[in-house]
Parts: sequence; structure tokens; C-alpha cells
Amino acid sequence: MSNRVSIVIQGIDDASILAECEQAIQDAFGELALPGLWQVFVRPSRGSGQWAFSLHGLDVRHNLSIAVPASLLPSLIPPRLTESLNRIVSTKVKTATAPARPLTLRAV
Repeated sequence: MSNRVSIVIQGIDDASILAECEQAIQDAFGELALPGLWQVFVRPSRGSGQWAFSLHGLDVRHNLSIAVPASLLPSLIPPRLTESLNRIVSTKVKTATAPARPLTLRAV
């Protein structure tokens, strides 16, 4: 799994919180069947107490943010990542199955 997900976390000085965040991200990806290589970037946002996440995958580029103290990130990362990735996949499936143009019996 570790060679499938690259994780970069900035702005957390506490080694135990940093390790918990990395493990939480690995666990979240371990529960999802996502193809290819993924990169996850976590860094402090401009707002006080906010964190910016960037996800990069095969054909996915997604950004999200969360406003919590660093100590809560390990418990909140998995549900936010899973929720965001499920939403992305759901949208892509709907887009892929939608007809390119409306189907009609009328002569075109």
C-alpha cells in the first residue's frame, strides 16, 4: 500500500500526531478500491486552525479543507477523505453513464 499512496504532511511538529495522520490516510485508502498511484498533501491553510488537503490520482485533482486543531486530524481525515473520494467517483460514474446528447425518437 505504501508505494501506492504518497503522503506529504506539513505544519505538524508533534511526531505522534504526524504518524497518526499518515496512518489514518493509509487506512482510508486501504478501505477503498482506487486504481493507480495517489498523492495526498496536507498543509496548514491561510486561515487560523484550517488545513488544506490536495488529492491527486489517475484523473482526479481534488482540494478540500477542514478547520480543526492538528490533534483532531487523525480522527477526521478518514471520513473526509472517504466522503470526498466517494463523491468524486459517484460524479464520474453519473457523467460516464449519461448520454452525450439527449436520446429522442424524433428524427435528427
